[in-house]
Amino acid sequence: MSRFTKRVQVPCHGCTLCCQGDLIRLEPKEFAQGYATEPHPIMPGALMLAHQPNGDCIYLKAGQCGIHDHAPLMCRVADCRTIAVRFDFETARKLHQRRLIDIRVWDHGRMLIEKDYPHTF
Repeated sequence: MSRFTKRVQVPCHGCTLCCQGDLIRLEPKEFAQGYATEPHPIMPGALMLAHQPNGDCIYLKAGQCGIHDHAPLMCRVADCRTIAVRFDFETARKLHQRRLIDIRVWDHGRMLIEKDYPHTF
């Protein structure tokens, strides 16, 4: 059994920033699970979840995930707080410019950390 079988508990409260303009790469063993995919723009040969014309994940409908109960690994372990801790603003901004992260996700993660741990940053 994978150590990632459970979803990470993130206090999202309906936030879907990580589902907008994301680059959710699928693990090779997930290729055959029937997800709508498209080629990953940065990782040659990799697949990612497909997107709607506006950039949202193909499975994001009316602000909710249509595959929440069987989402890919990257969706289950996504945590904006991890991004906020890992990167300072300048690095996050550069990654955003390269389309590797969405700066709004970094900002939301930082806000959640600051809420629980004031004066962290």
